[in-house]
Amino acid sequence: MNPGYLSLVLLSITLILFASGWKEIYVRSISQNRILLFFIGWILLFSFEIKLPAVQINWVFAGISVLSLGIIIQTKGLFRKLHLLSIGLLLGSFHVLAMEILAMDPMMAVVSPQLDAVLFLVCVVLLLERRLWEQIASLSLGIIIGEIYSVLAHSMHQPLYFGGASFQDGWWLSVFAARTFTLLLESLVKGFKAVCKALIAWKGGWRK
Repeated sequence: MNPGYLSLVLLSITLILFASGWKEIYVRSISQNRILLFFIGWILLFSFEIKLPAVQINWVFAGISVLSLGIIIQTKGLFRKLHLLSIGLLLGSFHVLAMEILAMDPMMAVVSPQLDAVLFLVCVVLLLERRLWEQIASLSLGIIIGEIYSVLAHSMHQPLYFGGASFQDGWWLSVFAARTFTLLLESLVKGFKAVCKALIAWKGGWRK
């Protein structure tokens, strides 16, 4: 699969889901105007770069960076800000570690080294944070740190370019997978609790 194709596919799937009424399930706390603005901004800017003498930065990279920092700044309470920042830094460290391990032995990769590293981050964030905004901010920060490390590590072989197609694929996959698995886990927990209550009620009635 060519880099950049996955992000366009997931973007299209997300648009279809939201148009079908799944917006209230996936991202209930985000207004429709903000979602519309985000999609319009992504579609307009994903193929443009900020060109500097020694580096190029895709506008999507800049936008995701601003988004993650904005969420952290707007989070209420110093402790929650530090907690969210620490999760993002932890995810970034895990992202770098996963990429290094998969780079040493690419045969370990299931999909691709880059996407496998992102899916590993999704598993970690499910254990640490399940709230919408916090998931987006921490995953974005982790993906950004991984992108910066990857670009700088290969700077001797190619020009500095942040926010390319692989970054966009990784960001979309991480957020989409995290929200989907979070909803599945919440549904499983609710179902398990309902079954337990039913069994307790049945056992109590049987004893009578």
